[in-house]
Amino acid sequence: MEFQSISLSCSFAQLLLLFLSDCGAVPECPLEISPQRAVVRYGDPVTANCTTTQTARGIGWEAPVGATGMKTGVQSVTWNVSSLTDWTVEPTCYGDFNTEPRECRKNLNISLYKSPDSVSLSSDGPVDQMVEGRQYQLQCEVQNIAPVQYLTVNWYRGQTLIHSQTFSHNTTRTPVNVSVRHLFTADRADNGQQFTCEAELNLGPEGPQPPPATRAKPLKVTVLYRPVITCPPSATVKEGQILVSSDLCTAVGNPPPDTQWLIEGQEIEPNDPLSRRDIGQFTFEAENEYGKVTQNVIITVESHKCCKL
Repeated sequence: MEFQSISLSCSFAQLLLLFLSDCGAVPECPLEISPQRAVVRYGDPVTANCTTTQTARGIGWEAPVGATGMKTGVQSVTWNVSSLTDWTVEPTCYGDFNTEPRECRKNLNISLYKSPDSVSLSSDGPVDQMVEGRQYQLQCEVQNIAPVQYLTVNWYRGQTLIHSQTFSHNTTRTPVNVSVRHLFTADRADNGQQFTCEAELNLGPEGPQPPPATRAKPLKVTVLYRPVITCPPSATVKEGQILVSSDLCTAVGNPPPDTQWLIEGQEIEPNDPLSRRDIGQFTFEAENEYGKVTQNVIITVESHKCCKL
């Protein structure tokens, strides 16, 4: 019984092999397209070759433009368009064969692209009056670009890339308008900087290198902010020195702040020289319309005669 079981197994294996040889999978399509992917600028010419690796009764290209019809007695056929403007074109190479697979088809992967007509940048507030700490919205308008699937909108502060946005989920082939917003909080470090946006088409290794990019005219930002004071914690000055005109303390702000010195809360007159009788708490004060800041400084007034031998 054990011998018969083995014999039956062998017979089944032989039958299975015979079945697979008669009803096996259809051979792979012998058509090869070159290039496998074509990236074409709108209105430019395009050429692709279709070649068969086995004898064919005929091969040809099927497409709304550039169709060749069935060609017999050839091993390759060329799809050629002098100016491609059909956004939905999907060229297909087909072949008829005497043996399996009898007939098959392959599509050319094609990307027709167009750079934008314009890229512009605007703000929801006057860019020359932005206040530190407040949030503002910049808006980038990209007009008539395709395909949006390969678009990246880049945001720049000066020459520094600060944000990027892609649209890979949108498979629309025809040109579209795109509006992108960027929120930022104004900071004094932004004062005088130029902000801009850029529309970049990243079409892959088959596309133009570097990727075509169009930038908007930049917006120069003015940020208004309260003063910042720089003072030493203590200092020694000569008797007779006019403190107001000294560079002991400095203040920056936008707009430029008004500054003054006080002693014990009383303003020191601009042209008053210091004397050894000026004893107390000295304070440097800076103020503009966005704030007032003060800093106390320990000042020792030294007599002209104190250090003579």
